[in-house]
Order: sequence, then C-alpha cells, then structure tokens
Amino acid sequence: MTAASSSVLPRRTQAVCCYTSAMDKDATYCGECGKPLIRCMAAEECGGLLDDQGLCTVCVAPQLMIAPGALTAAKVGSAIALPISIANRSAIERPLFVTRLWSREAAGAWREEHLGWERLDAGQARPVTVTASQLTRAGAHNIEILVAVSSRWRWREESYAFSADLRLTVEGDEEKSGPVVTIGGESAGHGNTIYISGQGDKREVLQATTEAIELELVRAEREERRLGLRGLSETLWIPKNTKMVWRGFPKEDTPPDGPILTPDGILAVGRTRSRRSGGPGDVRLLAETPDGGIDEHASRLISRRHFELYIECNRLILRVNGSGGVRINGEAYGTGKEIALRDGDRIEPLVKVDGALALTVRFQVEHGSVAEVTITRVPSLKKGG
Repeated sequence: MTAASSSVLPRRTQAVCCYTSAMDKDATYCGECGKPLIRCMAAEECGGLLDDQGLCTVCVAPQLMIAPGALTAAKVGSAIALPISIANRSAIERPLFVTRLWSREAAGAWREEHLGWERLDAGQARPVTVTASQLTRAGAHNIEILVAVSSRWRWREESYAFSADLRLTVEGDEEKSGPVVTIGGESAGHGNTIYISGQGDKREVLQATTEAIELELVRAEREERRLGLRGLSETLWIPKNTKMVWRGFPKEDTPPDGPILTPDGILAVGRTRSRRSGGPGDVRLLAETPDGGIDEHASRLISRRHFELYIECNRLILRVNGSGGVRINGEAYGTGKEIALRDGDRIEPLVKVDGALALTVRFQVEHGSVAEVTITRVPSLKKGG
C-alpha cells in the first residue's frame, strides 16, 4: 500500500500573503499582514512555514489507516490484533521517522506497541499491529492510538505526537459462543467497516474490506510534554515565536528584539560581526577591559561562531561550536554538546578566564508558555544598552 501522491499540495497553515513574502529568503516579516515568517528548520529544502504550534505540514504529514482485509476471529475476553498502516504523505522527498507507538483502551494506561522499523520515505506506508486486549464485555470499546514521529535536518530534530480514536463494538448474544466486533473510525465516512465474528455466529461473515479505513490524526500537545517529546516539562514550553530580548549589548551587536527569524532558525553567537553590522553572525561577544576598552587577548579565546541558539521541540537549545567550550552554571561543555537552557541559567563563554564575561537567561512565562526570553550580558559593555 502506498501513501497519497507526493504531488498533492500540503495543507497551508498561514495566509497566502505570508507564503508570497517568504519567497524572499531574506524576508523576516510578511510584507502585507506583518506576521513574522517562522520557517521550518529544513526550509532550505522544503520551503515550509511553521503553523502556530510549530509544525511544518510540508515535512510532517503522517497518515494512519486500518489495513484492508483486517478480519480476525475472537471471543469475549481474548485479544484482537488490529493491522495498522502508517504512511508519510509529505509533498516533497522528506523522510519521516516513526519513533514510538502506544495504544490504550478507554482511559487506561498507555501500552507501548512493538515497532520493528523507523524510517518512512515520502509516499511510503509500513505496517504495525495494535492489540486490543480488554474485550471482556459486550458493548462499545474505545481504542486510542498515539504515534510519535520526528522530522530530522542535519543534526536537528523536531518530534511530535498525534492521536487517533477507534471505536470497537462487541455484540454479545447468549446463544452465540463468540462476539461480533465492529471497527469504525470517525473519518471512515465511506462506509468501510470491519466485522470480527466469533464462532457460532450464524450471520454471513465479511472476510475482508476492499479499502483501508483512514483514522483522523490530531496533535496531542499534552502527551508530547508528558512523554518528554517537547517542552521543558509538562507545564513549561517555549514556542517558536517566543520573543528574544537582548540587554547589555551594543544595539548593532544583536538582532532586533523579537522571535528568531533567521532563514535556518539559528542565532550564531561569537566573536564575528553581527548581520546588523554587515557580518555573518547574529550576536557578537567581545571581552572588555576594566576601563571600557576591548580586551583583545580574552576576546581571541571566543570563537567566531562560539555557540548557537535555537528553539527545538519547544526548548531553547545552546549548541557548543567553539573549541574552548562554555560553562553553564559552572559545568563545562565541549564542542558539539547541546544543552536545553532554563530560567536563571548563567552562560560563561570564556572557560579559561573566570568571571570575564557571562550571559544570564530569564523567562517570562504566561500560562506555561514562555512569552519572552531575556539574555543579559554581564558585565554590560560600556557602550551597550
């Protein structure tokens, strides 16, 4: 079974004017409505804009289906194996990675299902089995399926969770030795139904369905945080549109206050000049002497691109690039390390020069969502704000 044709256009989540403005790779705001243009981490390849929940529908377009021919005999009290198919409906050649799968019945605990594979190429569908094991009575049984998927670009990864509901109806009859189970999804509007008939059922048994039943997938943001897929905790997360505020820097050494709007969603922090000053960096770091001049010796210990800042999976990530490393709250981290920053963290880029330069991180939180991150340079440059 294959997914829908890759020529199908993805669902648009922003206004048409935003996509038109985004055709200019250097644009940061929509020229018509003024909304910030927050691009997918893989925008270089997909050209996608994120929706308001941080999802790129070009790269992340899973589809969940009950496979055709899903007929199984079962009795009350036994388990039923439901053949499921997960497809990648990305409109471009972007793979999707299915990392975990769970199911539960009614409001029970999540039960992790076995996955023997992970990668789904665009247009590909692969099978998995979900087990319903609590059919102990006649009547309606609700099955919920939760699937975790990831989109990957270079060293970065965005993870999401989607859920789907499935209704099983077990018809009991004392004269029959087994039940009839009807399986239907909310989006199965074309009448596809799977009947699972037990022994002794005198009605004609439907052997197989001719089409798959597509189940509607919805984002499960709370489950994402509960499972640790996104956010700093169940009650604290950092959206992509969080405002970054810079204090203690000269104006020309930082981006304007606002969301991270670089084409790749990354802020380069280091010794090199900022884009605002015509350089390739975003935030310039230089050490200062006590009299307000530039400490050239200490500044040379700061790499041109000493570390990077970006928001990934609703966390503010610091990735170390410089050979000298950084200290965060007194702990040293070397090249390639990725650290999720938290409220009150202290970043020291000069590991070998104690107390020469630090950045402090503060969060402004509204209903669990970080609305603003303030990064303050300590000490402030004499010419800084």
